[in-house]
Amino acid sequence: MYSSVDVLRARFLRLLIFCLTIALFFVFPSISNAEVRIEEEVGKLLVKEFNPEKLMVQATEGGSFLYAKATGITIEGVRIDSVSLYAMMKEPPKDISQEDKYKLADLIYFSRGEVVILEKDLEDYTGKEIEDIKGFKDLKCDFSREGIKLSGVYTATFLFTFNVRLEATSKIKFDDKGLYLTDTTLYVSGIKQPQYMTSQLLERINPLIAKNKIPFPVRITDIIFLDDKIVITGNPKPLKDANIWKYSK
Repeated sequence: MYSSVDVLRARFLRLLIFCLTIALFFVFPSISNAEVRIEEEVGKLLVKEFNPEKLMVQATEGGSFLYAKATGITIEGVRIDSVSLYAMMKEPPKDISQEDKYKLADLIYFSRGEVVILEKDLEDYTGKEIEDIKGFKDLKCDFSREGIKLSGVYTATFLFTFNVRLEATSKIKFDDKGLYLTDTTLYVSGIKQPQYMTSQLLERINPLIAKNKIPFPVRITDIIFLDDKIVITGNPKPLKDANIWKYSK
């Protein structure tokens, strides 16, 4: 039969264990709280690199697979509506600091990407870039299912001032150099121009996005031209049953 002293000791022991457990909970948080999760580490790195309007990063438990979608980023003066990436990792990207974008790229074994560019954003870019060249103004950009058309006015002075109507039709290509205009034809006042003039114009614009500005290898399988946007895609898909980290300005 237990004495009152034994009962008190048992109660005291249980109370002590309970208090220690609570203390350990607050002083030593669980691993998931104490450690920054992979999706958050990668997300903060991408926020610093791209300064997106919005970002969503997913990571499977352990970090073998990642998915990220950034909305509203600017690369070399071009606003990109969205960039998505699905990646299989060589090893989990643990302890990635905000200075380790190249380390993150080295850890990617395989990836699929997608870039969406809106017509209005490319028009803003070409207008600013080419209007920096003396004489060009009122540049417009028009998307169609066949490609891109750029049009504008060139003002020149030779004894007197005159305006020349400029038009260029082009397509977009993505390869080892990045994203750039290709298969371009230049017309001045409706007359097709020599290749060297077209090349001079493209040197001012290309690449739209340099490959070395994207800090991870990206596989692209298709370029889809729509009336208001271009979708450059490798068909990346979001992860299922993954941890999620989100950011917005």
